[in-house]
Amino acid sequence: MNNIEKNNHKKNFRPTAPGLFDWLRSASIQDLFSNKSHSKDFNGSRAEYITLRVRVLALTFAILAPLWIPIDHIFLPEDKFFPLRIFRLGFSLLFLALCFWTSNAHNLFYARLRLIFFLAIPSLFYIASRQVLGGSIPEEGVLAGYSFLPFLLVVFLAIFPLTLIEGMSYAAGVIAVFLCSEILYGGLFTIKTLGDIWLLMLLSGIAMWAQLAQLHMLLSLYREATRDALTGLVNRRVLTKWLDMGIREARANNTPLSVLLFDLDLFKKINDNYGHLTGDMVLQAFSKLLSQQIFNKNFIGRYGGEEFLAILPGKDEDWATQVAERIRKICRNLKLQAIDGDIIQFTVSVGVTELNATDDSQSLLNRVDKGLYLAKESGRDLVARSQ
Repeated sequence: MNNIEKNNHKKNFRPTAPGLFDWLRSASIQDLFSNKSHSKDFNGSRAEYITLRVRVLALTFAILAPLWIPIDHIFLPEDKFFPLRIFRLGFSLLFLALCFWTSNAHNLFYARLRLIFFLAIPSLFYIASRQVLGGSIPEEGVLAGYSFLPFLLVVFLAIFPLTLIEGMSYAAGVIAVFLCSEILYGGLFTIKTLGDIWLLMLLSGIAMWAQLAQLHMLLSLYREATRDALTGLVNRRVLTKWLDMGIREARANNTPLSVLLFDLDLFKKINDNYGHLTGDMVLQAFSKLLSQQIFNKNFIGRYGGEEFLAILPGKDEDWATQVAERIRKICRNLKLQAIDGDIIQFTVSVGVTELNATDDSQSLLNRVDKGLYLAKESGRDLVARSQ
């Protein structure tokens, strides 16, 4: 393409804003449907995000709930005001306790549990308030605010980054509480109740759309910050974090943990002889090989340049050495076509080591690096252990 054609192409090109179908194409349905394909690191980050928002909302409710007591005192008779005041103070204390529950902030199970409590507390208050008010809530005036609680809960769900399964489950729980209260007080098939159910379902749908959009945005930002753009594997920062987590779990469960460090042999010559585009193809081909051969691709990543690290929790050094030898042999027989059409082959050297009683992540990485150095010094295309 000459310069004139390039200029015409630039003039004719008009960027457009992504629409709904572009968003759906860019979003992985599996990622949005459930968290099965999410990494432990992302689950921990999302759990912290959910926990923080639950705590902020819980503190807000704990402060605002007692402020309604003077309004109840003005508009309710004494026999209804007294129990509602007790419920409100209890409601506020429970939210305060939820706000100050800070343990296991990075655990997704506990984040979900916090969200269940956040929904359960006002749901119980809603049923209790209906009981105190004689089953029906005034449709007009200040006291009509009691009837808004289920709708508020569904709307509040919109601020959490939830998967489709999670969002549907929480919304279904709120709607179920509303239906149970209607069954208890005999108003299930009235026009008003059916209209309220329709509105709850509509708000639930809007909330779930917001939840999925947030989740998609968080996943995109997370992967941009943690994934190597060329290979699609995680970067060094995440590998180091995963290694620290793996060491803690291995010590807690008294299980082995091994580490493999791969380095592509004479990679600079590939770049010099065939160009960087071919070098990129080699890195992509090797990362694909690792993803196919390592039992869990969430524990492999690009360590830097042409180096790749694999963390093998629950596996000893003998098992790790067998895996390394298999990958080395497959790599030696792998053939790629360069940009200029030439067929090229490449080899890999591998260092292997296992966690010992005195290791931290740095000493473990230093030792596996010594193993890799030994493999390089011994002639390359080798696997070497480091004790």
